[in-house]
Amino acid sequence: MRWFLAALVAVSLLPTTAFSMEKVELTEEEFKMFRQATLALADPRVQAMKPEARLPAIAKDAGFKLKDLQKAMERAEAAGDVKAKCEANVKEALAGTDLKDKLGRLEVDTDAPHAVIYVQWFNEEAKDLAVQACTAAVTVANVCPIAATVTVYANDKAAPKTRVFQALISNQGARRINAEKVKDYAETRYMKLFEKVKSVANGDDLSAESGAPTAQH
Repeated sequence: MRWFLAALVAVSLLPTTAFSMEKVELTEEEFKMFRQATLALADPRVQAMKPEARLPAIAKDAGFKLKDLQKAMERAEAAGDVKAKCEANVKEALAGTDLKDKLGRLEVDTDAPHAVIYVQWFNEEAKDLAVQACTAAVTVANVCPIAATVTVYANDKAAPKTRVFQALISNQGARRINAEKVKDYAETRYMKLFEKVKSVANGDDLSAESGAPTAQH
């Protein structure tokens, strides 16, 4: 009994931060500046410069104010692994929506300055696709501010290799969706914010689609 009580105490003292959402303290624009600068810093031509001249040269070439670029670099370093944080946050946030237990692939691509989030789910009823797409988009935008584009796509739950929906939306567009009114306005209002929409609910043929949709505008 003593060892059991001791185990309970030990569990109660474990930190809870690993199970709570970590806010991403970096904006879309700051991430773009940071990623563009880090890519430029790897360029042999930039590496050939004196260390103190590199960031000013990058800022001038990119059209950034040096002080803004320096601030973005500092904030990005302080923000830590934003890719991992965003992926964890999105999973946790979507678990509290109608997409709970429907989530498929989830990936945050931070390789380029234009960060992209890919969210896949498995759909049972075509009539729910618009609501599900809007739910995914606004949820992602609220917990991962670095993403420039949210790419959403769904496959048929009964036939997992069959694509039934795909679209993309800008982070700004996704933020215009009111999560509380998605079921009322998904079809009539919010779907107009998406680009490259293909849906079996609209009679579109997605038979040739596979893998994650391209995020290029």
